[in-house]
Amino acid sequence: MEFESIRPVLSGVAGGIIATWLTSRWSRRLPSRHNGKSRDALFRQHRPAIWTANTLFFLGLIFGVALYRIGGFDNTDWRPLGLGFGLASVLPLLAIFIVSILSGRDPREGYVAFSFGQGMPLWATYGLLGAGSVAFVFALASLGT
Repeated sequence: MEFESIRPVLSGVAGGIIATWLTSRWSRRLPSRHNGKSRDALFRQHRPAIWTANTLFFLGLIFGVALYRIGGFDNTDWRPLGLGFGLASVLPLLAIFIVSILSGRDPREGYVAFSFGQGMPLWATYGLLGAGSVAFVFALASLGT
């Protein structure tokens, strides 16, 4: 087995280890309350929004990967990756907002509950989702050219 063939696997494992370490470190430092509500209360109140957002996140990623096969894109084309990362970012943001509104909850609390549910601080969660939203716009714009 050549190193070139297992290099992506090693990169993925290293990334997974780093992400797990960061999440475990951050989760210990997350506040236990937000606006007078405990984390558990936020999770219970916003469980449908969090579940929907997580599901749509993975569906966005799967769609981006599937585009390479069903969309006829080259393996070196970045647009399906941008669309997948973008959908995995935009769809959860929309889901949290819509599900929170429909269930009569505060969407801002839903965003905080989602971030806490990921074990990440707000700046990290929404920094990544914001970057994905920008990638989505660029990927959509590049499809027209």
